[in-house]
Amino acid sequence: MVVGILDILPTWLIALGVMGLIFVALEVGFRLSHRRPGLDEASALQASVLGLVALLLSFSFSMAEERFSQRRDLVVKEANAIGTLYLRSGFLPEPTRTEMRSRLRRYVDLRLEAYMAVGDRERFNQLRDEADQIQGKLWSALDAIVLQQPTGVQTLVTQALNDVIDVSADRLSAARNLIPDTIFVLLLVGVLGSGLLLGYQPETHSRAWICWTVFAVMLTAVMFTLLDLDLPDRGRIRTSQQPLVDLRRQMEALP
Repeated sequence: MVVGILDILPTWLIALGVMGLIFVALEVGFRLSHRRPGLDEASALQASVLGLVALLLSFSFSMAEERFSQRRDLVVKEANAIGTLYLRSGFLPEPTRTEMRSRLRRYVDLRLEAYMAVGDRERFNQLRDEADQIQGKLWSALDAIVLQQPTGVQTLVTQALNDVIDVSADRLSAARNLIPDTIFVLLLVGVLGSGLLLGYQPETHSRAWICWTVFAVMLTAVMFTLLDLDLPDRGRIRTSQQPLVDLRRQMEALP
């Protein structure tokens, strides 16, 4: 549905297509009103359909905002998890300590690069695979010496590494957790239906171009702002990676 289409066409082109469909619905309603006048319930239907569309938009924005907040919180959680592991690796002997810290610095770089390349699926998958490999190498390095360490160190460092691995999976899952396709289909049907009813004006023989334009532009803008908020790999509304950027800077200040 939406995601598949967005993978093929740019969002702005889809927005123009939806706006065109709205104008078509308005024109169809206008012509139908003069061919088959006498729909006394048109005004009541207009209010009902517009109210339904408003309800769906409100519900959808609530879902999208919740998912956006979750992705934002997970960035902070990941930065904290990596920072904790970086500090706790100081309990480990050399050369494991230096090896793990060096890999963690590279790991943060990969996470930031993957975010920048999220629109390029092939590049994103390459960076994610390399990050997964680093997770495996970190675990192998820790596994090789962990039994030789005190129980407290074992617990602290192992738990910290486990948190880093878990939160990376949480972020990937959150990025794939989108608003169901049915919601967008209902929105589109509701918008086109309201356009059809809004264009039904048997009492006038002139098209209300100003009202039509405002209606089409506003609804299109709202729908695609919703898409922009919901899709983490498209558009201008992006999750800030500043916590990871700050963490990378702090890493440089530590040995």
